[in-house]
Amino acid sequence: MYPFATNSMRRIVFNDMEDKSLKLIEHIQTSSSTDMIIQRLKSRKNLIFFRVGLLDSEGRSLYDTHIKKINGPQFNKTYITDHPEVREALEKGSGYHESYSRLIGQSFAYHAKVFNFQGETFILRTAFPLEYINSLYMDIKIGFLTLSSILLFLFFIMTWLMMLHLSRPIQKIIKAVIPYQQNLNDDTSEIKIHELVNRKDEFGKLATTLHSLSQRVKAQIETLKYEQNEKEAILESLIEGVIAVDSEMTVTYANAISLKFLNIQKKHLINKHFSLAKQPECLDLLKKSKDTDEIFTTMVSLENNSGEIYLDVITAPTKDRSGAILILQDNSIHYRLLEMRKDFIANASHELKTPITIIQGFAEALHDNPSLSQDQIFTVTEKILRNCNRMTSLVKSLLILADIENLPASRLQKLDLLILAENCQKRLISVHHNANVTIIKNTSSPSYIIADKELLSLAIMNLLTNAVKYSLPPAHITITIDKIDEKISLSISDNGIGISSKDLPNIFQRFYRVDKPRSKKLGGSGLGLSIVESIIEKHHGSIRVSSEVEMGSTFTILLPEKLI
Repeated sequence: MYPFATNSMRRIVFNDMEDKSLKLIEHIQTSSSTDMIIQRLKSRKNLIFFRVGLLDSEGRSLYDTHIKKINGPQFNKTYITDHPEVREALEKGSGYHESYSRLIGQSFAYHAKVFNFQGETFILRTAFPLEYINSLYMDIKIGFLTLSSILLFLFFIMTWLMMLHLSRPIQKIIKAVIPYQQNLNDDTSEIKIHELVNRKDEFGKLATTLHSLSQRVKAQIETLKYEQNEKEAILESLIEGVIAVDSEMTVTYANAISLKFLNIQKKHLINKHFSLAKQPECLDLLKKSKDTDEIFTTMVSLENNSGEIYLDVITAPTKDRSGAILILQDNSIHYRLLEMRKDFIANASHELKTPITIIQGFAEALHDNPSLSQDQIFTVTEKILRNCNRMTSLVKSLLILADIENLPASRLQKLDLLILAENCQKRLISVHHNANVTIIKNTSSPSYIIADKELLSLAIMNLLTNAVKYSLPPAHITITIDKIDEKISLSISDNGIGISSKDLPNIFQRFYRVDKPRSKKLGGSGLGLSIVESIIEKHHGSIRVSSEVEMGSTFTILLPEKLI
């Protein structure tokens, strides 16, 4: 409040000088000439208790109550306009400044006010002795400090009395509650404050409320214990391993199956850092889930008493990122089947490649043998060559599947998905001249990805070829490129025969055919969509399909803008 009071006093002085200047200007503006203005100022000299001066628009002094003769170089424009209050008045209409007057030999509070008279601009400059203002300031300071000191002292006494009155019963209540805080009382009984607290006032009501709350807390604790036991029973009955960690990666819970998977005892893991489980990959996923508030998955292989097991790992954050949950699912059988299937494909490919080459050679020799009739030669060779081509196609597909699983990072490069789609469009039209393929790009941003050009082209060509095969000619195909949630989307839609709802879940399985007679007639092996899915998954993407019978199908590929 002190600077506010001081500034207010200065504002009062300024306003007072402003009002008196306006009244004086109002009086002299009724004059008929400049000389009469000066005469009126001189006539009111005895009524003015501060210094008054008049300046013209050029800054020349026309009149001053303390100077008898206005002439000489000291009254030119440069000297007069050098005063801050005059400069401020010329800019804003009025000005105020405190300074020392060498002419009179004391400090003044100067006020300047601009006014117009008969189309000309004049400046009325007034002054008031600064010592009177400072004396007034000092009186205000002394009065303000005295009053403030008295008020602060009274406030201190009142506050001390109020705190003394309030703290005594509060201390008694705290003393009664402390045994429950320190677990000195096994049972929650009534909190008694005795005669020191009036049961009809607020503290008595507080004691009653505390007792009521203690009963509710006791009931709530029993409910929480029951729910905790129930949840632990459910978690212990699961076939999945469940481990919970806090924000510091300290294990707070682990069910029996998770301890079995990790081959560790409960006492060596509970309330210990998860790093003791010796699973750095799982630890990294837990940290990522907690930090990013996202769900992550991976697969790990472990050695325990049962041998090598394959676990699907899922990590999910808890509320408010206060920790994370680790879920371990035993998919050893599934992964073993996959390995067996991969081995079968690789072995079958190598076993079939040699006889296919031999059959193809005999077929060519038979086709060139002139001893048979031309019709016989053509019939036999056509069948042999057609089957050889189908088997060769099968071997190539199997080899592609095996090659996808061993994709080296050196083959990955930056690709524009739009250009890749346009190249596939041209390749398809060169084979199927009647096909109508349209490319639509719904995003203005670049569609760059990191991928293997040959494999991704193969995946797109497989989808385009299927769209042509399973559509009535001429096939109408639409390729749509878009951006969805920081991923590049490529959709291939056709107007073909569609896929039934019962076949949709199985179309990406190897050797699965939706329409076996039609697939056999068209030379399908049941590996095309499986190859597509493997290529997309190898590029950390995903593929989904929507289809209706006789309405066509849409395959949508989602690929990250950069490889994970």
